[in-house]
Amino acid sequence: MKATIKEPVAETVRTETQARFRDLFTAEWIKLWSLRSTAWTLLLSAVAIFGFNCYSAHSDYVNLEYFSAAARADFSRHAMFDAFTPASCIALMLSIGAIGANVVVSEYGTGLIRTTFVAVPARHGVMAAKLAVVTAVSLSYGLVAVGGSFLATQAILDGKDVGLSISDPGVPERLLASVLMAPLTALVAMAIGVLVRHSFGTLSTFVLAFMLLPLALSERLYATAVLGHLTPYRAWGRIADIEFGSQPYPWTASGAWTVYAVWAVLATILTVVVAQRRDH
Repeated sequence: MKATIKEPVAETVRTETQARFRDLFTAEWIKLWSLRSTAWTLLLSAVAIFGFNCYSAHSDYVNLEYFSAAARADFSRHAMFDAFTPASCIALMLSIGAIGANVVVSEYGTGLIRTTFVAVPARHGVMAAKLAVVTAVSLSYGLVAVGGSFLATQAILDGKDVGLSISDPGVPERLLASVLMAPLTALVAMAIGVLVRHSFGTLSTFVLAFMLLPLALSERLYATAVLGHLTPYRAWGRIADIEFGSQPYPWTASGAWTVYAVWAVLATILTVVVAQRRDH
């Protein structure tokens, strides 16, 4: 008799928990897309990314005959550089970072976050839903921006039979690193947003720490090179193999993937823990 009563109760609890997270996910999805800046940011940044990459590919297409013999022999690196340039990576980081930060900062700024947490006392559930929505949107955006850029740029270069195929050695890893930069950036921006909770402070901290600092750290000094290797942007450059010339302090691709993973995990944990413990 007891067994027949307990089993349906347990099943009901599991079903309600699953339904609740779906409801939270749906609510956060609606919140994200209710901001007109979200769609415009994604659209304009995608246009900029395609423009940067196609311009670079067209320039190499036009000037290929002026390349040195060594550069033509190793043109696959140039082709991959054209597929997703550093300028495109920075544009992606800036746009996705703004969206990731706005997901939390917009609610903190208006005070809506208090209403949200009153309606849903389980703060970790709310933040998990936010993280899931932001990850899904940014990952989809990364697939479109990176995949579209690769197809467009290599189609341009194929006019002189120097384009790459997605099955060529090293290409899948380079494309994957570029795609994953989008959700990684969004997660870090969310974590900074939860910590700072103000629009200007969040964006300033994000741009300085996540984007400008890696560019400022020199590869010629051991200390600054090691610090640079701990940043996602430098990790992307290592995996994408776009840094031409020898580096005085080289590092491994596996180390770069580890940097990706550590930053993503820490940003996720920080977002949930701070929201759970901090007084709002």
